[in-house]
Amino acid sequence: MPFQTIFDFRTSTRLIYGQGSLTSLAECFPDSRKILVVTDPGLIGAGIVDRVTATLENAGLSHSVFSAIQGDPRSRFISAGHRQYVRDKCDGIAAVGGGSPMDVAKMIGVLASHGGRIDQYLGMGKVIDDLPPLVCLPTTYGTASEVTPFAVLTNPKTQNKDPVISWKIAPQAAILDPELSVALPPSIGGATGMDALTHALESYINLLATPITEGLALNAIQLVGDNVRLACANDYEMEATQNMLIASTLAGLAFSQTRLGNVHAMSHPVGARFAVHHGLANAILLPYVMEFNLQTRPEKFATIADALGADTEGLDLYEAARLAVDAVRELNEDLGIPEKLGSLGVKRTAIRAMSQAAMQSGNVAVNPRKTRQEDLEEIFKQAI
Repeated sequence: MPFQTIFDFRTSTRLIYGQGSLTSLAECFPDSRKILVVTDPGLIGAGIVDRVTATLENAGLSHSVFSAIQGDPRSRFISAGHRQYVRDKCDGIAAVGGGSPMDVAKMIGVLASHGGRIDQYLGMGKVIDDLPPLVCLPTTYGTASEVTPFAVLTNPKTQNKDPVISWKIAPQAAILDPELSVALPPSIGGATGMDALTHALESYINLLATPITEGLALNAIQLVGDNVRLACANDYEMEATQNMLIASTLAGLAFSQTRLGNVHAMSHPVGARFAVHHGLANAILLPYVMEFNLQTRPEKFATIADALGADTEGLDLYEAARLAVDAVRELNEDLGIPEKLGSLGVKRTAIRAMSQAAMQSGNVAVNPRKTRQEDLEEIFKQAI
C-alpha cells in the first residue's frame, strides 16, 4: 500500500520572472508606504541592494535597509530586524539575497504580526495570522525560500536548525530576475545550485512524492544538469542563470509539498555545529545518501541519471540507477565542491551527536529507505 493515497497541492506565491523583472517590485506593495529591505552586507557591497532601493524610490516608496545578518541566522538577527521594522514604521518587507535574508525576512514578518519571540513559533501551526506584505528576490539558486512555507532558525541550544512551518509565511510574491544573480561567485553558485538539485532529488524520490511534485522536481533536476556548470562559468550567462533560478523555484514548489529526506536531516546539524554552508553540506552528503537509498528507487534513479545527461542505453536498471550517483559526483567535482566534510572542519567525534539530532528531523520519516540512527552514523563516517 502506498505511503499516502490522498494528497493536496498548495501554493500562494505570485511568481514574476525574467530579465528586468525587478521593475515589478513596487507593484507588489500597492498599499504600503515604507519597505524594510532585508539583505546581507555582501549584496550591499556588490551594488545589488542599491538597484532594489532605487526601484522603490522611483515608485515613491521609502525604505529602510536591515543587513545585520550572517549565514545560519539566529534569533538575535530576527529581534534586531523586528525592532528596526517597528522603529522605522515599516509596513512591508522585501528580502534580497539567499536563504538567510529570505528566512530572516519571514521571521521578522512573524514578529511584526504576532509579537513575542521567534522561538515561540518554532514548529508547525503556530503562525496563524497574515504577515505584512512580503516579497522575495532570490539572488542565489539554493533555498527556494521565495515559495516555501518554511523558515529555518539556527538554535545554539539544540545545535541544530529548527523550522517555523506555516503557509502564512510563504511570500506573497517572488521576483526571479537573473540580472540580480548572473555575477554570483562560482563558489556560491555551485553550492547553491547543488542545494537546488538536492531539493529536487529528495522530493522526487521520497515517500510523499506525487505525480505533480514528481513533474516539478524532475524538470528542476534536468534544468540544473543542463545549466549549473555554464551559470557558474562566468559573469554573463543570463539564460543559464535564469534557468537555474527557475530550477530552484520548481524544486521549492515540489518540496514544499513533500518535505525532503536524509540529506537535509543530516546537513542541518552539520551547519549548526560547524558553520558549513548549507549548500556545500548538502552537495557533499548527497551521493552518499543516494547510495543508501538506491535499492528503494532504482527506476527513479535511472530516470535521474537520464535527466543529468548520463548514457543509460543498454544498461540494466541497477546499472543505470548507479549512473545517477556518478553524475552527481561529477557535478560536484566540476563545481569545485570537496568530496568530504572533513575538509571543511567537520569532526568524526561529532558523528553520534549529529546523528541523534538528524533523527529528530521530520525529513527522516519521509526518506524512501527506513533509517535508524546507526545508518546515519555510517553515512557520516563515509562522508567525513
